[in-house]
Order: sequence, then C-alpha cells, then structure tokens
Amino acid sequence: MGRFRLHSFALTGIFSLLNVLAGTPQENAASTIVIYNQDDPSSKSLADYYCATRSIDITREIGLRVSTNEEISRTEYDTTIAVPLRQEIIGRGFWVMSEDENHHPVVSASCIHYAAVIRGIPLKIAECTNYPGDNAKLQPPPFGSCTAASVDSELSILGLYNSQISGVLNNPLCRKPIESPDGSKPSGKSKQADTPLRIPPQLLLVGRLDGPSVNAIKAMISKGISAEKEGLWGWGYVDLRSVTDPGYIRGDQWIRKAGEVMRKHGIPVLSDDLPETFQSGFPITEAAAYFGWYSDSIDGPFRDTAFHFMPGAVAGHLHSFSATTLHDPGKGWTGPLIEKGASASVGNVYEPYLIFTTDFGIMEESLLAGSNLAESYYGAQPVLSWMSILVGDPLYRPYAAFTNANAVTPTLWTDYRQIILNHQGNVLLAAHDLGVRARETGESLYLEALGAAQYDAGVFAAAGASFRDASQIARDPQVKFRLRLEQARVYEKRGKPEKGVSLLAMEAPRVSDPAQRSLLLTWIARMSPLKQSNSLPASR
Repeated sequence: MGRFRLHSFALTGIFSLLNVLAGTPQENAASTIVIYNQDDPSSKSLADYYCATRSIDITREIGLRVSTNEEISRTEYDTTIAVPLRQEIIGRGFWVMSEDENHHPVVSASCIHYAAVIRGIPLKIAECTNYPGDNAKLQPPPFGSCTAASVDSELSILGLYNSQISGVLNNPLCRKPIESPDGSKPSGKSKQADTPLRIPPQLLLVGRLDGPSVNAIKAMISKGISAEKEGLWGWGYVDLRSVTDPGYIRGDQWIRKAGEVMRKHGIPVLSDDLPETFQSGFPITEAAAYFGWYSDSIDGPFRDTAFHFMPGAVAGHLHSFSATTLHDPGKGWTGPLIEKGASASVGNVYEPYLIFTTDFGIMEESLLAGSNLAESYYGAQPVLSWMSILVGDPLYRPYAAFTNANAVTPTLWTDYRQIILNHQGNVLLAAHDLGVRARETGESLYLEALGAAQYDAGVFAAAGASFRDASQIARDPQVKFRLRLEQARVYEKRGKPEKGVSLLAMEAPRVSDPAQRSLLLTWIARMSPLKQSNSLPASR
C-alpha cells in the first residue's frame, strides 16, 4: 500500500438530497436485488438459495449474460453489466428517473438500496485508456489516472451515470471524513455508529456472495442467519504490527479500535502486538472475529487444515491485494477466510492505498451497534469507484442477538459478556468478579480475557498474574499452551526475558506438534538472542 500526499478534492452535486433511512430487516430484504450470471449454472442456484434463505422475493433476481472470468475490461463492464442492469432496474420500476438541466439521466427515487452480487459475476475491472468523458486531471497522481476498480464498487454508483472513472469518489455514507496521509486529523465531524444511514437513491449498498467454493458460500449465508438468532459467540482476535511510520500507523489504529469496541461490548479479545502476523502454532481457538494485517496470503494458524471459524464470524485482513481473486483457497485473504468459515470479510482487488481502505474499527463499531453488514461496511469505506469489496450477505446482522439477550441460551460467553456490561464495558473494573467466576466455574476464559485486557492497558504485572492463574485451571491443552506464551510475552514486556525463556523451555517437553515446537524456538531466540539454540528438550 503506497503513500502519497492527498490533495483536497470534491465532487459536488452528485448525490441527491432526497434519500432514505436504512430500514428494518424486513424492509431491507424487500429493498434488495440479487444479481447473478445466467451463463453460470451455479450462480443461478446460489441466487435461488440466497433468496429462499433470506426471504427475498425471487422476482428481485436479475440475471445477466456476462463473462465468467473474475477480471473483465471496462467495455465488458459497460456493455454486459452496467447498461443491461440499469435497463432491468428501470424496466421493473425500481428507479424513478428524471433529467437534469443538461438532459442527463437522474435517479430521483428508488425502492432498492441493497444488491447481493452472486459468484459468477466478475470481480474486477482492468485499467483502460481514453475512456469517453473521463478526465484524469481532476485528481492528483498517482491515483488520479487509475481507471481500474472492483465491479462492486462501480455497482455502488450505478445510479450516477458517471463517466468519470479515473481516481476515487468520496463516499457520502462514510461515518468519518477522509484522512490526510500526513497523519493530521480529518476535518468535519464523524457520524455516530448508531446513527441511521441515509441512503441516496442513486447509491446501492453491495455485498458479494462469493468464495472459493459453492459450499463455503452457502455456509456463509446460512451460518450468518443462524448467528443472528443464536448469537455470534467466541473470541475476537486482533493482530497488530506495532508500526510507528506515520504513513502506516493508522492501520494499527483501526485494528486496535476494533478490539476495543469488541471488548467494550463484552466480547473477550486476544491481541498480538508482534510485528509478524500470528505465527503457525499459535492456538487460535473459537474465533468469532479476526482483524489483522499485513501478509499477502493467508498464513499462520489460519492456514492450518483443522482451523475453522465460529459460525457467523466476521474476519478481515488488511492488504493491498487481499481479494485479487476469491476462487483460490490459498491466495490472498478474503476468499480463504470465507473458505475457513467466516460469514463476512472485506478486501481489495487492486492497490487501494491505505487511506482508501476500510476502517475496521468503524465497521466493527457499527456492527456492534446493531447495523447490518452493508451499512457497517459503507460507513467505514471512505471512497467508491475504487478497489474495495464487501464479501458476505449485505443484510447480515452479526450481533442482532445482542439486543435480545432473553432469546439467547445462557452460556459461558453470555455470562462473561454480562459481567463486562455490569461494569460499563470496562474489563479492568470487572477484575474481581471475573476472578470469582473463574474460581466458581473452573473456566480459564474469564481470567485469560482479563489478562489480555490488562496487557493491552500496559498493566503487565497484573496481566502476568491473570495468565498464570488462568493456566492453573485451564483444561484444553491448546489453551494451556497459549497461556504459557502469553505469560512469556509479559515477562518480555517487563524486561525479564530470561524468565520468559525459562518458562517456554519448561513447556517444551509437553509439546509434540512441529509447528508449536518451531514457534517455541522462534520465541526463545527472540527473547534470548545471545543464547540461540536449534534444539529443545524432547517432547514426552
């Protein structure tokens, strides 16, 4: 993700003042179109499945005859997607059309606000030159001359009839004004996460039902709907890089904010502040949410064949080309995360530049406020006609069950959440109650979640004590191993790396998994560079 100085720009007068509030789940289903590829049999089948599962009238399906390739030309986009789709939308009466003073078509009213794009519809539009009506000089280099985009981002502004395809278009739904690349604060006031979006009639909120396999897409849909009813429960994982470069630090800030809002809403959160992504062998258990960066393709524990997300999970990895394809289960992140069971993800099909990517903190905050996936994504995505995509059911509300606690079966997760809510979302203030509950139940989650919050707050001594106490009652070998790593990391943070090394060396005889033994070697070498060793005590 490159860096550059953003010149101020504005495209005014584009979005009509006539707009509508995002509606109830039932109203949103009635205002959704489903776009599929008539030349791909699985695309029609998935469209039918989605409509049946989400209770969308099948008459809202729109079939197009289009290439089955993920990448198409701008001419193909115009002739096989944009033009015929507009004709279908107008012909079915979904848009009310008028003209401006220059006889340019204007969408003056709309009864559709969401579009579900089904696997089979192309993913991205390649660069083109000499496009009629385009003017690259309207925006500064290097992005000003770029004409490539994701299909979905262009579909978002289908109602604009806009021939300006070079550069970016400010997103009027973004909850935060666009940032400047030098780290200075944006001008203007951010919209609150619980403020209903006003959707201009020219704008479509697009979610893509796509992934490496048909089965993964069906699971993405069905498990999301189940999570709406039963709750999205499990750990939240955030993977920071601990960067200090002003051009990149905002990525860590967004991911850290996602962890903070999850923790405030009673979701236990584990964070990794090492520069690398979560390493192979690190136990990622019961993952309901994941936000991280910056690796080109899925790696670490997420690549493990046994790994799978909790039903309905939300997962995103920030990388310039995280969604360059969605059909390869080992390439990029967005498609592989769906294949691993996530019900929602985001990605970039080409180089987006960091300031034009999705703010995970805003997105997660909106989701936890009860908004659906599309509203939350568009509230966190600063620009349109660009590189980003949302993968998932646009109507999915991951935390719908949080607003109706009485309908949810009590579990360890609900109990933990209630304790945190009883302390106004402050895990540190809940320390006593979490300790009591851990002793009463013999469950390590309460203390591990507390230790993680203490660690992130810089209260390292208390964090070490919480991790130690949690390890004494933990029963799952994977959790016990993770707690040893967390204890060792605390020692490292406290300037006592030799104690961390000793702890990990003592753990070695109990570890037989090759990835975990390799991880132990890596950590020991990092914490004792003058005592590097290529061997560990033999496992039992």
